[in-house]
Amino acid sequence: MHDYPNMYRISYESGAVFIPVCEVCKRFVKADETIFITQSGLSAGNNATCKYCGRTTMIFEGFI
Repeated sequence: MHDYPNMYRISYESGAVFIPVCEVCKRFVKADETIFITQSGLSAGNNATCKYCGRTTMIFEGFI
């Protein structure tokens, strides 16, 4: 569990839910409009843009 209990979440059609915070610097990020899902789960890679870190990965919370 992360330290973001009351923060809004980003959810995608696939059911994947993310906390829109940079994993590196913990600042808010601009999420991508789409993410890639493979048969084995989420594809590894960046899915957001941080103003300070550039391309980054949001914190994955799970599937709904």
